[in-house]
Amino acid sequence: MTLSILIALLALGLAALAVLVALWLVFFPHAPEDLGGAENLDARAEPVRIPLPDGDALSGWWLPGSGRGTLLLLHGFGRNHARMWRYGGFLRNAGYGLLAIDFRSSRSRRRLPTTLGHHEIGEAQAALDWLRSRSGGRGDPVAVMGESLGGSVALLLAARNPEIVAVVVDGAFADGRRVLEDACERWARLPGPATAALLRWLGRRFTGHDPGSLDVAAEVRGLASRPVLLIHGVADDRLSPAHAAILWQAAGEKDPLWIIHGAGHNEGWRFEPRLYSEVVLAFLEPPLRGAGAGLAGGVRASAVVRRPRSTGAPGVAPVQAIGKLAGLRGRRARRPPAA
Repeated sequence: MTLSILIALLALGLAALAVLVALWLVFFPHAPEDLGGAENLDARAEPVRIPLPDGDALSGWWLPGSGRGTLLLLHGFGRNHARMWRYGGFLRNAGYGLLAIDFRSSRSRRRLPTTLGHHEIGEAQAALDWLRSRSGGRGDPVAVMGESLGGSVALLLAARNPEIVAVVVDGAFADGRRVLEDACERWARLPGPATAALLRWLGRRFTGHDPGSLDVAAEVRGLASRPVLLIHGVADDRLSPAHAAILWQAAGEKDPLWIIHGAGHNEGWRFEPRLYSEVVLAFLEPPLRGAGAGLAGGVRASAVVRRPRSTGAPGVAPVQAIGKLAGLRGRRARRPPAA
């Protein structure tokens, strides 16, 4: 009997430990660089300190451009600024200035728990204010690019700051409740509504903020007069492509919506970096030089095929319709470069 009780207590203890570890990873996720084969631009950038209203500060990495405009780069959940150097290479080569930041939930010391937007939008605002002060009143055009959580924050930031001339987002979510339910079902294989409700309850008690309260789509309606490029992978294992459709409709259905069949969460660049860079640059160039929207609106799709794990042979599929989006010739999708 005593042995049975000890075994039961041990099992309960292990279960409690597993729950605590899971909660820690939810609020303090591991944040790898995850460059995907791109160059880490940290050594080329100027480290900067960006003050926050509460006396804290953000770490930023500043790369000046050639006067064509500036991009604020916002990383996603469970990543840090280095992830955005995937895009920084082709943006820098095009002459744009770049500012990448670490949200405080991803910095190495004195981390804050992730809040799915509450802390992060204030941090992005501080980064934008820093860029304003850096320009010295010259009024250099600013666009913002973000992926996943950073994409949603980018949309909110643009909606609240009319001087942002364009937005590019990859894998953004439309509202906090829906993203929690999607992540629970698609990634964790848990009941969506019930698990999301538990996470919202825990979030309110652990951080003081409801991680499901952010309504990005409602604020995106304020971007009806500015260009927004929305990108989403159909095989996303975290967020349904419905998020992109909701955001596209909220922004007035005037913008390009690029759906990539076969790509997972923020995987579009890895599978077709050249096409990805051409589309993003074609979109950004006109608004950053004050010449209006970059690309014609409407839903466009391309396709990629992952390398089969059993044979290691590369898979290819034709890119469909994306050529219309940028006036580019369609090409075949490549397998992603080695990480």
